[in-house]
Amino acid sequence: MPGSLRSDVATLIGAIGRWNDERRVQVDVRRVRLLLDGVEVTQAIQYRHAADHLSDPADRGPDNSVGLVADKPAYVRVYVRSVGAADILGVTGSVIVQRPSSYGFWQDSGAVLTQAFPPQVTAYTTPSYATERGNLSQSLNFLIPAKLMHGHMRLVVRVGVIGDASAAAETEIEVRAGLMQTLHLRGIPVEYQGIDAKFNDISLPSPTLRDFQTTAATTLNMWPVSQTPDIGLTAVYIQNVPLTGAIINGQCPKSWNDLLGSLSVVKIMDGNRADRLYYALLPAAIPIGRASGCGGGGSGVGAGRVGDGPAMAHELGHVLGFLHAPCGLVVGDPNDPAYPAYEPYDTVGARTATLGEYGLDTSAQAVYPPWLAKDFMSYCGPPWISLYHYLPLLEHPRLDPRLVAEPGDRPPYFDEVHFDPVPRHLPDPVPRWLGPRVSLLTEPEAEPLIVVSGLIEHDRVEVRSVLRLQTGPTPAGSRLAGVVAELLDESGAVLERAAVRRVTTYASCGCGAIGEGEGDVPSGIIQALLRDPGRGVALRIMRDDEELWSRRAPSEPPVVDEVSVALEEDQVLVRWRVELADDQAAERFLRWSADNGASWQALATFLANDEATVAVDSMTSGPALIQVMVSDGFYTTVSGPVRLEVPPRPPQVAILSPTDGGVSRAGAPVRLWGAATASDGRRLPDEAIEWELDGEEVGTGPEVWTELGAWEGEHRCRLRASDGDRRAEATMTFVATGSGGRPRRAS
Repeated sequence: MPGSLRSDVATLIGAIGRWNDERRVQVDVRRVRLLLDGVEVTQAIQYRHAADHLSDPADRGPDNSVGLVADKPAYVRVYVRSVGAADILGVTGSVIVQRPSSYGFWQDSGAVLTQAFPPQVTAYTTPSYATERGNLSQSLNFLIPAKLMHGHMRLVVRVGVIGDASAAAETEIEVRAGLMQTLHLRGIPVEYQGIDAKFNDISLPSPTLRDFQTTAATTLNMWPVSQTPDIGLTAVYIQNVPLTGAIINGQCPKSWNDLLGSLSVVKIMDGNRADRLYYALLPAAIPIGRASGCGGGGSGVGAGRVGDGPAMAHELGHVLGFLHAPCGLVVGDPNDPAYPAYEPYDTVGARTATLGEYGLDTSAQAVYPPWLAKDFMSYCGPPWISLYHYLPLLEHPRLDPRLVAEPGDRPPYFDEVHFDPVPRHLPDPVPRWLGPRVSLLTEPEAEPLIVVSGLIEHDRVEVRSVLRLQTGPTPAGSRLAGVVAELLDESGAVLERAAVRRVTTYASCGCGAIGEGEGDVPSGIIQALLRDPGRGVALRIMRDDEELWSRRAPSEPPVVDEVSVALEEDQVLVRWRVELADDQAAERFLRWSADNGASWQALATFLANDEATVAVDSMTSGPALIQVMVSDGFYTTVSGPVRLEVPPRPPQVAILSPTDGGVSRAGAPVRLWGAATASDGRRLPDEAIEWELDGEEVGTGPEVWTELGAWEGEHRCRLRASDGDRRAEATMTFVATGSGGRPRRAS
């Protein structure tokens, strides 16, 4: 053999060995044809050959190092190569799921992953990174449904060439989905009674639980959380004025701040829960200006319209403390100075909210390239979640992170701190030594507090509400330097003192907003939580030695009696009588409890008269207590509880995917994803949730992946749910394209 040829062969064999060392396995060494170049497992965004496209080493991460969560579907992308002079046509594959046995050995679980589009690919010799990664047709793709995403598993990936049994490759990749996180949401429905853009009086009903569930789909797709949210509703809030005005320096217009200030009081009335994210949903037709939504940073309240999923994700990001990402913002918005420049897509001097890696929407089965999509906390689009915001959401205490495992699994992080013995189960509750990196958020007990709420505009304080009640003690926002609220006794001595905190509000926008405005924007919402010693005659807000606001207590607190509760069809009628001292004005509220008074939720707020009519679906079915609360601006009097038996109702059902009028690929798997909740608040079991596609039953449970008929045109899915006695259903019509077949409409 000539020396040059011998050298070439040696070089080739060495290259093959290096591929094997990196687990990019090729089996057919003799022919040197098909190479399995790697497997990517993603739920929203993932590292894959980061050095091949990210210029700065600080921005890179190992392949598949972005953590995965339980009960959320994942997409498996398999990349293949041709080692040789020619491309290889007709490459297909399969993925088998294995689980660890009780003895620690891997064994087949019986699950074979469904293959998504395309059925086969071409293995290129030198594919373009951007073309291959940015196009699902360039990889073999498989679906891990949410019900399989739990604990520790191994994927056995095999690829081969159609009609050529000698060309094959195989590899294994371990997957850990041991972290369960949940979107716990307290929804505030907003009814609108006001004028439209032409000054006509209009009345828009408040959104339903189904509206909250469908609007939350975008957040559930982006964020590392379970596919099943925990959403409960508070009292309906009635808005009377349009939400107009310009965004100035990234902050919300005054009309929005007025709304958020009132919603922060609803949050206090609802128990001021630290283990929930609060979000108000507005009717879709409510008149608004340039802001599509607004929210308060640092555990405040967010708000947006029905169906505006990106606005909900954006504003909930602000509630968690995220700042704006630097793209398309209004003049003067400081944005987040720590947001990275992901070179080569950005530069340090001109950051544009690049994602940093390739995003993937498992529901829409769509790729978001970093050179195109922008982070959801910016004003640019198409919106998706970046590495910068995805990574801190993993193990975020507000998402209730918990460890989950199956028998035989090693719990997450176990190998980092423990080697022997290997536990065979995960105890409940989880001891701290087993999961040192998971920080659990404990809901603090409600306390007797005096809560002062209002707005601050530069140096002017406007107090909107003073409540004395038992509620959660977790404050929102950041301290105003030198500003405190004080409770005084008869001699003027300070009984209690607490910091006044400011919740700066931030707007979301898809409207090409600019910086000019309509007057000054308030600097934000203020709130102070003082411990209530049960006495005191005056309140004041001080900045250093300057008094900004004060209020004295009336001679007597309000008296509430003659409370009656009646159930009439689908409404609850509550009446009472109030006596006030010193001709004081008063705010009236209702609250209710489903656990015999252990915790309370807002039922009706800012009532003008001594009666209220509340829709029965504002409460879960079963026994309940109702209380009347009256505040004169200093004291809050709570009536004795009145018992009520709330009758059962049909379940609430919502289809989250496909979207109404959305587009899917004909002849390929489609995700049918929904939510079903019993009227008593229970999550219905899988067997109680049934799916139909084009008139045929296709499966049960909140998520079903099924093959879509191979015709273009309309398809119809139906979700049915039963609590054993009552049934409910929802339907959705969507469009299929791309089959190349004859158009046909669903029957």
